[in-house]
Amino acid sequence: MDQEKIASFVKKIKTKTKLILKDLKNANLIIDLLACAQEENKLILCASCQALGTVFLHYVSAKPFLKGDKTAVSAEDANKEDQVSSWLKDQFTATCDVLCDFLSHESLEVKKSSLKVISSLLQTNEVNSSQNVVGILIEGIIGQLIKSDIDQTDIIGEVPVLWNATDKSSALISLCLVHIRKQMKSVVQPALDIFQRNCWKLIKQIASQDLDDKCRRQLTSVICDFLKQKMSANLYKDILTGISVVMEKMSSPLRLTDFLSESFNIGGAISLMSLHGLFILMHKYNLDYPDFYAKLYSMFRPQIFSAKYRARFFHLADTFLSSTHLPSYLVAAFAKRLSRLSLHAPASAVHIAIPFIFNLIARHPSLEVMIGRTNLPSELTSDPYIPDEKEPANCKALDSCLWELQTLEHHYDPSISQKAQKRKVAEQDLSSILETTTSDIISSYAKKIKKDTIPLNFVKINGLTLAGNFVL
Repeated sequence: MDQEKIASFVKKIKTKTKLILKDLKNANLIIDLLACAQEENKLILCASCQALGTVFLHYVSAKPFLKGDKTAVSAEDANKEDQVSSWLKDQFTATCDVLCDFLSHESLEVKKSSLKVISSLLQTNEVNSSQNVVGILIEGIIGQLIKSDIDQTDIIGEVPVLWNATDKSSALISLCLVHIRKQMKSVVQPALDIFQRNCWKLIKQIASQDLDDKCRRQLTSVICDFLKQKMSANLYKDILTGISVVMEKMSSPLRLTDFLSESFNIGGAISLMSLHGLFILMHKYNLDYPDFYAKLYSMFRPQIFSAKYRARFFHLADTFLSSTHLPSYLVAAFAKRLSRLSLHAPASAVHIAIPFIFNLIARHPSLEVMIGRTNLPSELTSDPYIPDEKEPANCKALDSCLWELQTLEHHYDPSISQKAQKRKVAEQDLSSILETTTSDIISSYAKKIKKDTIPLNFVKINGLTLAGNFVL
C-alpha cells in the first residue's frame, strides 16, 4: 500500500471517529474501526487504535454503560437505550481484545500506541470502578506481555505507564502479580526461555515501583515460584545480576537464601554473580553465613584475571573487604593471595591488583608490618605463607611479608613499577581502573612516543651508501 492510500485510509478513520462522537446514531461505524484494526500497515493500526480509544473514552465518560454485569437483553423487555448500552459493551470488549492483541505486534510503535490507549481507559472512573473490566484488561495485558513465543522486552519497559495512570496503582500491581502467577502455573514445564525472560523483565519492572505490604508479599511469592523453574545459564546470570535490586522490595528477602547459597556453591561465573546478593542478606538482613569470606578467598585464582566479569568481581571484593571491623588475619590473607597472583598476572590485571592491596592496607594499618619487614625470604619455600591453605585463618599471611611488591618494582611496565614502589598510599576509588585492558595500556604508551624519534632503519644512513656496499 502506497503512502497516498495509507494517508487516505487514516483520514477516513479520523472522519468516522468524528461522526461517532457527533451522534450516537453513527455508533455502527465502530465496527468499521474494528475492521481497520485488522490491517497490516502500522500507521493504519495506530490510527485505528487511537480512534477506538477516543470513541470509548467519550462514551465511558458520558454514560456509565460499563456498570453492572453483562447480561443478555431481549428485545421484548428492554428499551432501545438498554439495547444500545449492551451493544456498546460488546464492542468495548472487542476493543479491549484488539488493544491487548496489539501488545504483541511486531511494531513497537503499535505496541506503545495500544498501551497508551489502555492506560487512558484505566484513568476513567467508570472503568476503574468496574473490577470485571479491569480484570479482563489486566489479564489480557499480562497474557500478551509474557507470551512464550515473542520477546517483549521493549514494551515491558513501558508498562509503568499503566500504574502511573491511576491513583489505584497498588490494586493494579496486585492484579498483575496474580495473573503473572497464573500464567507461570499454566505454562507447561520446562518453560521456554523467552517466556521466562519476559516474566523476569516484568517482575523487575514491578519491583521498581513503590509497593505496599500486600504487593510485597505477592511479589515475594511470585519470585520464589519463578526461581523454582529450570532456566538457561544466561538467564540464570541475568537474574543473579539484578536480584539485589529486586530483593529490596520483597517482604522477606531471606527466602532467597537457599537460591543464592546454591548459586554460590556452583562455582565459576555463577558464584561470582551471587556474591552481591549474599552479602546484602548478611549485611542488611543478618544472615549467618560463616563460610562467605573463605569461599571468597578461594575465588582468588589466576583465572579471575581473564574472566569476563573481572571488573565486577574486584568491585564487589573491594566492597566486601571495606569494613574496618574485619580481623587483620583475614584481610592479610587476601592481600597476600592477590600479591602472589600478581607475579603471574597480565599487566592490565596488575594495574588493578596493586591499588586493591594498598586499599586493604589503608583500611587496616596493622597490615603495614607486612610491608615494613626487612627479613625477606631468600627462597620461596622459606616464606611462612601457605598458598594452598583453603582457610584464610590458617594460611599464616600475617606472619609473612609482601615481598611480591618489591618484585613488581622491576616490572617491565614502568607504571606498574612506579605503583609498586609507593608505600604510603591513601585509599582510592578503583572504579576508574577496573575496566583497564592491555589495549588501553598500549594505547597510552603509543600516545607518548614522539613521531620524529621513531627509527626507520636498522642502520643509520650515511649519504646514499648503506652497509654492505649497497648503493641506493
